[in-house]
Amino acid sequence: MRLYTFAFIILLLSVVLPDLFFYFKLKKHRAKLILHLLNFLPTAFFITIFAIMKFADSHSYQPSSFQFFMWMNFVFMVIYLPKLVYIIFHFLNFLINLLLKEKIYLIRYAGVLTGMFLVILFAHGAFVNPKNIDVRQTEIKVSGLPPTFDGYKIVQISDIHLGSWGRNYSYMEPAIKKINEQQADLLLFTGDIVNNYSQEMDGWDKYFQQLEAKDGKYAVLGNHDYGDYSEWEKEEDKAANLTAIQQHIRNFGFKLLSNEFVQLQKDSGIIELLGVGNWGKPPFPQYGDLNQALAETDSTTLKILMSHDPSHWKGEILGHKNIFLTLSGHTHAAQMAFNMYGKLISPSSLIYDEWDGLYQEGEQYLYVNRGLGFIGIPVRLGVARPEVTVITLRTKK
Repeated sequence: MRLYTFAFIILLLSVVLPDLFFYFKLKKHRAKLILHLLNFLPTAFFITIFAIMKFADSHSYQPSSFQFFMWMNFVFMVIYLPKLVYIIFHFLNFLINLLLKEKIYLIRYAGVLTGMFLVILFAHGAFVNPKNIDVRQTEIKVSGLPPTFDGYKIVQISDIHLGSWGRNYSYMEPAIKKINEQQADLLLFTGDIVNNYSQEMDGWDKYFQQLEAKDGKYAVLGNHDYGDYSEWEKEEDKAANLTAIQQHIRNFGFKLLSNEFVQLQKDSGIIELLGVGNWGKPPFPQYGDLNQALAETDSTTLKILMSHDPSHWKGEILGHKNIFLTLSGHTHAAQMAFNMYGKLISPSSLIYDEWDGLYQEGEQYLYVNRGLGFIGIPVRLGVARPEVTVITLRTKK
């Protein structure tokens, strides 16, 4: 939860500079003192909030404190993004006035309208989109699929980040309903059950235990589940936190796969399900050991792999031809994606080659789930809504 120094400085500047701009505008128009005080009220408030995030003792963590600061991030963006947009439009208006040598205000007014649109967009992303869960259905055709697995239905969920939900258990209810409606053969969770701490999982057992799948529920860990983004007084505390998270996942009714595999059998047909620890490009840690997971498998048997970070697909998985399907999460589609004439646009595409939906190379598939939760800021903008994925296996003829 503690801010890095660079981020702290950027946040301070993003508060102070816009408010100084509006201070000089108010001064130019000889505004009343009360308006000056109101202008600097959010300045003082957010400097205090960011200082607490930077310098507070991170060892005194409570799940509710993370949720509080996350919503403070939301309020900050709702206030300061429109201010920044207006300032940009204001200076564009100023430059055009210089070029045309006359005063027009159209671009400045456009800045006001754009700022208002951003407020509405963020409000929708915070209070409407997180509760509108997409059930995304896809079929994949698999060469050599055992006939008894033709029509086999896999439901994938990912990136719940319970610490961002606090104790708002109602968040899980529509997900439970939509997941169980799919009548899954297999339910797979691909990591990031928490933000950092095992305490985030307290009280959630009875909700996850309601999830149903005919052939079982399986899970892997994501990068946030290892506690690497927190400061620990002792390594033993970090290890105990990880052990508690693993036990909670089991209490939720999931079998945790950590660089290992299980066999899925339908009559005489067999598929192997593998799960590895998080494997990501730096700075994300690499706990995943694909070779260990494969060590005792049958090289002739088709395999499904759960691996949290989609970078693993091109990093290690492609080339293992019998892993016909990899399931990942991690990206959240940046919690911000827009459909532009049939093409998805998201900041996530600047970081990841594969960041949302189904990908294919040869006869190997990767599916990247957007996740059910959120982190950093409690919004999902545009079409980056929470997701339940339904993948149906079909025999390729």
